[in-house]
Amino acid sequence: MSPNNHEKSAIQRILQSIDALDDEYCSHEFNVLRWLVAYGNDEEEAAKALKRHLNIRKTIDLDGFIEKTELEQNEISNYIPIDIYAQNHEDDNKIFLFERTGKIDIGGLVDNILMHKFMQIKLKMMEMLHQKVVEAERKTGKQSGGMMVMDLDGISFSTKLISVLTGPYRIMWGTLFDHYPQLLQKIIIINAPSFVNVLHQACSPFLPEDYKEKIVITSGPLSELIPKHISKSCIPSDLGGQLESKVSFPLSPFPKIERQLVDLVAISLPAGKFTVQKFEWKKDENIQFYLYNDSSFHYFLFHSDDDTKEMEKWQEMTVGCERPALNQIDYWTYQVPKSGFYYIRYGNHNSWYFSTTVRVNHFLLTGDEKKELREIEIFTF
Repeated sequence: MSPNNHEKSAIQRILQSIDALDDEYCSHEFNVLRWLVAYGNDEEEAAKALKRHLNIRKTIDLDGFIEKTELEQNEISNYIPIDIYAQNHEDDNKIFLFERTGKIDIGGLVDNILMHKFMQIKLKMMEMLHQKVVEAERKTGKQSGGMMVMDLDGISFSTKLISVLTGPYRIMWGTLFDHYPQLLQKIIIINAPSFVNVLHQACSPFLPEDYKEKIVITSGPLSELIPKHISKSCIPSDLGGQLESKVSFPLSPFPKIERQLVDLVAISLPAGKFTVQKFEWKKDENIQFYLYNDSSFHYFLFHSDDDTKEMEKWQEMTVGCERPALNQIDYWTYQVPKSGFYYIRYGNHNSWYFSTTVRVNHFLLTGDEKKELREIEIFTF
């Protein structure tokens, strides 16, 4: 259904409060409605979260993510594919997604995943879903959303499986739910094994309350979902449907990544505190980041034109999120979008008693030269 008059008024108040009446993303009412519903019709909280998302859309150019061919060329995406199709049913307008979750090399994923690339690939996937959802809504005039089917056929219970669910997958989906609330309308798990309750218990703490109600679990195959959830005409032929398309099969084993040989600097994060590195960078400089952590913490990058410790004056420049403990040294190159002061904030603020340590380094890349950088200042608050 379209937003009712009460919701339309709330949407207008939200947009006025964050000066977003002319924003292209917000011109599609259903986009704003999703935030309103996700925050229980609390307009103030919905506005705050939406304002943060609109900033991120601009700073990392989320609108252009679909065109980022380098993410498709990244071989990691072939080991963790999710296929996005069209509508799920002739009488519905949800977008059908399918993942052969049980065929993913979980052990290889834990040992070799780089979180930055992992998140980039998943952000692109959500932008592709968002685009199809908006198209469906404009065509039908009704709210749409994703219907994701996760096939657990072939999954084996292991400690690494729990590590993935409580580590990178927990953080990935938590971050995606933060920036794409209500975009997934239903999550259907098929071919669920006997230990599915253990998996559900591992996942449920990081699922928003409204998402817990959207999960359907069955030990049966995809055919059991016909015709209640998915029409046979919308299912790929290799899954027993009539759609002339095939489902991606995750490549395996997951490729082993050679550990980066780089000197890292230890930064201590006191319990209940934030530690910040301050740099000054120029527009279009290429900065190579290296990061390793053996316990979880929160990672954010901010910018300010002025040299200030007043955090409310900082602008979030990347998708800040929790970082899980992983085996590999993560690394990526960041092209500085504008000159000024950059603040890398490492958060251990959720810990009451225990400090932790992260190991990092940053290099300025100029042609074939690589110059190690040192922060102007490091401070804790």
